[in-house]
Amino acid sequence: FSELMIVGFYSYSSLHDALLMHASAVCVNDKAVVFTAASGVGKTTQAELWHKHRRATIINGDKVFLAEESGKFVAWGSPWKGSSPYAENMGVEASAIIVLEQAEENSIRKLSGMETLEKLLPHVFFPNWDPRCEKAVFDLLSTLLERVDVYLLRCRPDEDAVALTEKTVF
Repeated sequence: FSELMIVGFYSYSSLHDALLMHASAVCVNDKAVVFTAASGVGKTTQAELWHKHRRATIINGDKVFLAEESGKFVAWGSPWKGSSPYAENMGVEASAIIVLEQAEENSIRKLSGMETLEKLLPHVFFPNWDPRCEKAVFDLLSTLLERVDVYLLRCRPDEDAVALTEKTVF
């Protein structure tokens, strides 16, 4: 039943300027940083590191809505938190989307062009059974990528990854 609710909600949301991502998000200094990756890579771990080292509020640990509101994109928590304990009912303007990969050394770089789509698309929920919804997600994603920077963070689960990301994004 919960899966059906999620599917219904993100299908409906796609027609109302919001898309759902497999992501975690934190609020720091009234801005959101969104972390996306495959399950088990470290989305929730990065959010917890930001909470520990920057006193960030963890908005959600698994499913985040990105909604276009007044020309900005807002990261919203959802009631669906996966295996994480975090699900806040709050929305904060998104400063960046961070695609995570585990690595021996921390590095970050801004993504552009097709590489952005290649790294980001697997983490966006697409209601592909309805052409209107699917087109709405693609259109919204196009606008999102014009307004919100996307980075690739290859990292260890440590405070240095937080500092590097913070310096780059802010």
